[in-house]
Amino acid sequence: MSVRGRQFSAKLIGALAALMLMVTLLPALSSPPTREVTLVVRGMTFYLESDPHTPNPVIEARAGERIRIVLRNQERGMTHDFAVKDLEAAIKPITWNESSDVVIDIPSRPGTYQYVCRPHSLMMRGEIRVTN
Repeated sequence: MSVRGRQFSAKLIGALAALMLMVTLLPALSSPPTREVTLVVRGMTFYLESDPHTPNPVIEARAGERIRIVLRNQERGMTHDFAVKDLEAAIKPITWNESSDVVIDIPSRPGTYQYVCRPHSLMMRGEIRVTN
């Protein structure tokens, strides 16, 4: 192929095209995988779907991890939400038998972040504990 009188091989053009494609896809390929955590609301309490006996559980997370929180409301007649103020993450209020989710990019530093149901924050609160 000729560009401005210079000759370029098909291999060089193919390599440049492949490089441009890799640079374009790099952010998607380098983002951390998303781990799903399902919280179920019943009895004015959060429970992990995998542990229906521990109220308002501590959610363990690794620094830099991405977590998708799924909230399922199993409490008739009550509206609940989920919020982590310090991480600017929230799920809008949902009614009985509804679910919603939010993806949280966990900070790269260890720490503890409180999550709450905003209308019922005195009873419905737990922690996200970030470790290395």
